[in-house]
Amino acid sequence: MNLRRLLALLAVAALILALALVLRRAPTPPTPSAPTPAAPATPPISAAAKPDLTALATAQRIADPRQHAVEFGRAFQALLGADLDSALATLRALPRGRDYDLALNLLLDALHRRDPERALVLARELATTREQTAIYSVFFDAFAREQPAAAVTRLALVPAGPARENALRALASVWLRADAPAALAWAQSLPPTDRAPALESAFRELTLTDPLQVIDLAQKSLTGAALERTLFHALQQITTTDPAAAAGLVTLLPPGETQTRAALDIARALAAKNPATALDFIGQLPAGPAQTLALNNALTSWSVTAPSAAARYVSALPPGAVQDATASHLAALLAREPANALAWAQSLPAATARDAALVSIASVWAQTDPAAATRWASTQPAGATATTALTGALSYWLLTDASAARDFVTTLSAAIQPAAAASIAPQLAQRDPTATFAWAQTLAAPAAREAAVTAAYTRWLDNAPAAARTWLATANLAPDLKAKLGAPPSGK
Repeated sequence: MNLRRLLALLAVAALILALALVLRRAPTPPTPSAPTPAAPATPPISAAAKPDLTALATAQRIADPRQHAVEFGRAFQALLGADLDSALATLRALPRGRDYDLALNLLLDALHRRDPERALVLARELATTREQTAIYSVFFDAFAREQPAAAVTRLALVPAGPARENALRALASVWLRADAPAALAWAQSLPPTDRAPALESAFRELTLTDPLQVIDLAQKSLTGAALERTLFHALQQITTTDPAAAAGLVTLLPPGETQTRAALDIARALAAKNPATALDFIGQLPAGPAQTLALNNALTSWSVTAPSAAARYVSALPPGAVQDATASHLAALLAREPANALAWAQSLPAATARDAALVSIASVWAQTDPAAATRWASTQPAGATATTALTGALSYWLLTDASAARDFVTTLSAAIQPAAAASIAPQLAQRDPTATFAWAQTLAAPAAREAAVTAAYTRWLDNAPAAARTWLATANLAPDLKAKLGAPPSGK
């Protein structure tokens, strides 16, 4: 089971059970019971008087999801406190959905404290989806805290699949914190289908205290994705304290995304301590995207401790894709001081690196001062770089002051006005298409007017095709432009 998926499921269970804790009137002390691997028959529902379900019905009619959950949970919790068997009968009658899931978790959470075996029997019957089986993590976390040996015996009542995996992971994790040798010996003795999730969970806990031991043990007892994840987490832990040691171990991971992620973390950590060591490590990585990303990660740390040195290093790189990518990345980091960043970018000898840096600076600068970034971009020599920088900065200005951005475009030269007008017209048309068309007619450059109308009309046609076509039929536009936009020839 994917670990990220498991964590998401546990988060859902934790949210529902947190609601149960809020709603519970008072905790019920656990009643000791003798664990047994045999699944006992579920006791019959008592023939009690029909419960009052008015509060539940009222809660089910609440539209707001949060209030619905709170009120439904409160009503079901009250029913649980009055008569568990009636609550169980009510649960069985609920349609599958959010109310069923909440009621199921509330009931099982209450029951496993007083009658663990019955809770496991009911969970086996009622918790059938992957999300619902997250409750087993809660069960076996609690069982392991009380008595790991009894928790092991209760595993016999857990079905194979996600439910068993959740139970194994929770038991191994808790047990390892209490008695690592015993927990590891137990996990190693399990059959193969159970061994991997139990060991992976145990190793994840052990990583916090002894990641080197985890690397040694994992290589002897895990394979495939479980081994890869375990080694990655151990390397992450080592990286925080000894990145140089982690750099020597990263080759234990198979080439691929996980190894790349580990290398990026190591490069950043090394650069924070010693940029030269980081560069040596990066130079040993295979040439390609992973190496470039690792270099960018190192520059992220380096730009904080020694920005001038980082800038000189990028400037001295051979012209090409690597220098372009690193120039763009470093420029974004240096753009918190736009004047200095621009001076450095303009000094880059390679035109492609210079252009990449300038566009990056304009984008970051526009996030804090879009008007200034836009005005700077409008003064650059006409070309693809100036256009990209200008339209990117304009998009931020439009978000903060649409009127000022729109008026500024009317002042631009004929060389750059069309691209600028086309870039903001769709966003303006999103709010008021007719006003956008009126604004477009104020633009001095004919090409800008056509570009703005075309871009605005395209957006309007996507949002409200009937209204857009009605406007186009009577619009005072040049015949060739109307035809380009899709209007039928005049007289037809």
